Amino acid sequence: MSKIFLFVAIDVRPGKYEEFVEGLTKHISVIRTESGCEFIDIYRDTQKENVVNVWEIWSDRPSWDAHMVNQNSKEWQSVAKDLVFGEMITVMDPLS
Repeated sequence: MSKIFLFVAIDVRPGKYEEFVEGLTKHISVIRTESGCEFIDIYRDTQKENVVNVWEIWSDRPSWDAHMVNQNSKEWQSVAKDLVFGEMITVMDPLS
């Protein structure tokens, strides 16, 4: 199986940026311990004030799929829904 490379752009509600980043940072500390997570980090978008970007690498699709439905992710999704307008997940393939 091949690795999964993800780029996530999250549109945070105005006035919720700091709260969102604090919560996401805690959530990511748990994700880093999940089976199959090879890399995950968050970035401030310098072009868009209320956008947070997440770069992820997973060892395979089943690992990422399991992450998306585990209890930690369900709890975070419940909290995050009130802090964001939405997100766009881009799954990428390496060119080399």
